[in-house]
Amino acid sequence: MTTLLAPLPGAVEAGWEEHWLERPHGRLRFVVAGQGPPLVLCHGFIGSAENFETWVPVLAARRTLVVPDLPGFGSSDPLPGRHLSRALASEVRALVDHLGFGSYEAGGLCLGAAVALELVAAEPARVTRLLLHTPLLAPAMVTRPFRMQVGAVAMFGPLPITAISAIGRWRVAADLYRRLVVEGSAEVDRRSADVNFLNQLRASPRAAREWLGEATQLQFTELLDGWPGRTEILAAAGDRILDIAALGRYCERSPRLQLHLLASSGHGWTEELMAAQLRLLQAWVGAVPGPE
Repeated sequence: MTTLLAPLPGAVEAGWEEHWLERPHGRLRFVVAGQGPPLVLCHGFIGSAENFETWVPVLAARRTLVVPDLPGFGSSDPLPGRHLSRALASEVRALVDHLGFGSYEAGGLCLGAAVALELVAAEPARVTRLLLHTPLLAPAMVTRPFRMQVGAVAMFGPLPITAISAIGRWRVAADLYRRLVVEGSAEVDRRSADVNFLNQLRASPRAAREWLGEATQLQFTELLDGWPGRTEILAAAGDRILDIAALGRYCERSPRLQLHLLASSGHGWTEELMAAQLRLLQAWVGAVPGPE
């Protein structure tokens, strides 16, 4: 069994507590911290609740944070069926019901943003506001190299993910892939690299393959066009997964979509980008929650 890293002191001081929800297919791990209106956060591909630990001190000052390990990732058991965003969102909704929340805000990182958006699709009146980091909103907003990577996974079935999972257990290879392919930087935050490596060791290869397989087919623009709530989007200007120009053109169409571009390359986990994120989150959490 993989040993988790101890939470960062700032997250502990904000009330970081681990809990478990028994589901028909197994256990769902989730973390709770802070106080105030509820904010449910969904981690990204091969992630866990720990991906948000640097956000916790800022957000927990004014929100009750609920951060699950999505099924098949972190310490949560996999689903018997396919790990698509809609199915993962169904498990998050069960958690929200268990905690007795009426309405809540939702957020997500990359593929986790799709889970947050599926929460809106299922119960649009219940989600009051969205906070999305590097969301894949439509195929046209995804870069061609990333579409090719996902296409290779779909073409060759389980073999690519199995191979990637095996290589990912070699720390040097895992860090090199993150620097060159994902971040485009040699200065990935060390703590984030440690967390991501442990998450790779814990993730279900089947869950990873199934979730990644839908990444370039996601289409949420129609949903956002019709939803009255406000959506805040964070992304790095040089991100290698998103087509930032296409995302910018889309966000310009709606006053309910606010795009915050971080002026750097990478996917968001360099020290520079993390500091910029925290400044934006500080402003976001100070705003009045709820739809406009």
